[in-house]
Amino acid sequence: MISSPENLLNLRTIEALIFPEAGAPVQAGRAARTNRSLYQRFAIPHLFQPELTPSQALTAALRAFLRIFLGSVLFAVCGAYSLLLWTKIPNLFLRIAAMITMLALFLVLLGGVLIATTLLLRPRGRSNA
Repeated sequence: MISSPENLLNLRTIEALIFPEAGAPVQAGRAARTNRSLYQRFAIPHLFQPELTPSQALTAALRAFLRIFLGSVLFAVCGAYSLLLWTKIPNLFLRIAAMITMLALFLVLLGGVLIATTLLLRPRGRSNA
């Protein structure tokens, strides 16, 4: 039996049932959407800051580049030394113990790299002077 068009669910009703927070702006009307700036209307990451000065944007880009580059170098060095240790140690139990140690060392060093880049290139607020 085919139901009448009045009984069918449309896309907005299904969205409101699955995602209740998605239905809220539709019910609130246009007032909620016009009070926000152009950048706030889009679903962008919460770390995106459109009001950055060029020097702040350069610092943020440099920090991201350093994290990626230094993390990749650290991963390559730890991977090479892990492979070297794996081939040099004949006992399986000692191999596994060495790999667990190398993994822990890698995680500690990676955390140190991330903390160091944050402290070295700390995001600074815009001065109002």
